Amino acid sequence: MIHTFEMLLQLNYLEFERLFLLYGVNQVKYKYFGAAVKSLNKEIKNRYKAYAITWISYQGNDNWNLHLKVDAIKLLGRGEVYEEDYGLIESEIRKFLIKHFGHSNMFDSHILTRIDYKLDVRIPNQKERELLFLLLEKYTNKYRYKEKIKWGKDKNGNPIKYETSQYHKNKSVEIFIYSKENERIAKGEKIQPYDENVVRYELRLKNSHLNSMKRTDKGIGRPKQLKVYFSYQLQKEYMEKHVLPIVHKGDFYKITEAEKIIEESSFSKKKKERLRAFLVQISRGTIDTPKKYMSKPTYRTYLHDLESIGINPILIPKNRTDFPSYMKNPFQI
Repeated sequence: MIHTFEMLLQLNYLEFERLFLLYGVNQVKYKYFGAAVKSLNKEIKNRYKAYAITWISYQGNDNWNLHLKVDAIKLLGRGEVYEEDYGLIESEIRKFLIKHFGHSNMFDSHILTRIDYKLDVRIPNQKERELLFLLLEKYTNKYRYKEKIKWGKDKNGNPIKYETSQYHKNKSVEIFIYSKENERIAKGEKIQPYDENVVRYELRLKNSHLNSMKRTDKGIGRPKQLKVYFSYQLQKEYMEKHVLPIVHKGDFYKITEAEKIIEESSFSKKKKERLRAFLVQISRGTIDTPKKYMSKPTYRTYLHDLESIGINPILIPKNRTDFPSYMKNPFQI
């Protein structure tokens, strides 16, 4: 479930100079230091596809901070990276550091500044992938201060609508649900075998979140170290806390199929009628629509009731004969 991560490594002046000399990048010829870093990163990525230098900052007393981004999937050359792969990941990073600086001591004091978790789901049926992203349109506009983003900008700054993705973000955490194939095509990259027919649920923990978790007063004293965040149990907890409340449990049904399940449940006749009305309200609007007509406790209760009988609150449109009447929820953890 590990995707990419970024860490801060401390360099002295000689190590800083060695890095630029190794790639023949002369800082003096650049008007801005950022341009020199960009040129250095381009050279590194040409040789090491899994690594990127996102920034280098001066800390005083001839000390520098190197911000190193690592794509764990590219590093191992496979679609899944697990907790037990940590030793191999660390070993590969140390090899990279030794090649560039002659040692890997700076890894011992690294500071994790971002980590991205992901869950890849293979959906071979193109029509089901289309249906999934249509259903995503009805997901909540805001959860735990995360705003849903429907529009972005292309490489030329022109507005584009996210047709095969769903994006929720705040200042510290981002959730991105997208077609991996379409992302590759948009970036002009080769579609890898492990990308084919894949929908990715990606959770990005940014530096501000990692900082808050490190605090002992408001956080939980969790160290900003890669090994700590490689824990599968921790990854699972994060997905359950941040992604599940947006995508919800339960499979997708058309109203006629959902009604059958509700009718066969042990709920009272009155509750069955209210659950059906609840689903219709969402279907006619979004999952936020019923909040206008009921209290928060009642709203949460209805969601829990539907979850208990395996129904996702987002219905498959009944008038779309090209869509199936049932689809299994791909988000399973």
